[in-house]
Amino acid sequence: MSALRQERQESVSWEDRRVEARHKAAGSVSLRLNEDYQVAFEARLMDISASGFRARHANSHLRSGQECDFALPGTRGRAKVVWNRTTAEFIETGFLILLHETA
Repeated sequence: MSALRQERQESVSWEDRRVEARHKAAGSVSLRLNEDYQVAFEARLMDISASGFRARHANSHLRSGQECDFALPGTRGRAKVVWNRTTAEFIETGFLILLHETA
């Protein structure tokens, strides 16, 4: 990658690189890890797009690449963990929706 192109990419915020519009969302999302159905927890929905959502929670078990079942009001399905951001107060996770159906 050329130095100029890399400099341009670094100067553009990550929000501006998104392909799809994100919409602020509120409410709760139920999550259950597919690898261990004993691990189920609630998260706070932060935003949503046509192909994914971002949620805030306190579960440190989520790793990039893991799949989980999710349930939102009116929809449920399977999602893949794309990224995690951990702070002292919370963990935020970005999910890619793999499949969904109306509940």
